[in-house]
Amino acid sequence: MTMLRIIGLSLSFAFGVLVALVVSIYIFFRSLVRGARAFHPRGSVCRAQITALDDVAGPRLAGAAEVRFASSTADENAPDPSIIGLSIKIRDRDQDLAFGTFESFAKAGKATETTNVADYLANEYASVAPWRVKGVGIAWLRLVPVPEASAPKTGLRTERLDADIAAGRATFILEARSAPNPDGPLLCQLAKVRLTERVPADDPEHRISMFRTGRGIVPTGFRNGVRAIVYPVSQLARRLRGG
Repeated sequence: MTMLRIIGLSLSFAFGVLVALVVSIYIFFRSLVRGARAFHPRGSVCRAQITALDDVAGPRLAGAAEVRFASSTADENAPDPSIIGLSIKIRDRDQDLAFGTFESFAKAGKATETTNVADYLANEYASVAPWRVKGVGIAWLRLVPVPEASAPKTGLRTERLDADIAAGRATFILEARSAPNPDGPLLCQLAKVRLTERVPADDPEHRISMFRTGRGIVPTGFRNGVRAIVYPVSQLARRLRGG
């Protein structure tokens, strides 16, 4: 059954790639005109430290990382309703992971209304699509802020982020679940992701790829197939504009 599931998700990934070949035309020109990402154009990048919480996959993820937060369409610190994206580059940039404050593309409209755009640490971030985690199996990944992050804060969201980092509470638990959505059965807690510093400016070199899987976490399924194509297409358009 597991092998059939893997084959099915792999075929779904391939179908997503085919669909993305059409979608990417729009993505390319949107990025080219803007000179920035088609979505999540402006945000904040933080240095981070990952520590293992399990004995199988967590140790492969442990070490230095880079985390980027950004609204899907709005400027940094804008109060406009928006989905927030979160991406992680692990270690020597050999493993990339992508998350967002929505559970599926079909529910993106509702997620736009429910995302707390005032505070990055006030949201949970879902991988939206399944991943094959070596030693764990097929899993939907989820970043859940630690309870301490709910402490009262004021100011712009970057100021709140700085306050969380300074207080040592800017931390997420990376979970692997056997099904999507917040109530998906928990397989295990993989790691703790602790933000240690917000860098002064957004990093144009923070580019996510579905093909950086050096830590044994491999994207699968339709949505990740779409990402596999539209991400590099958007990045190419930005490079052509010097972005």
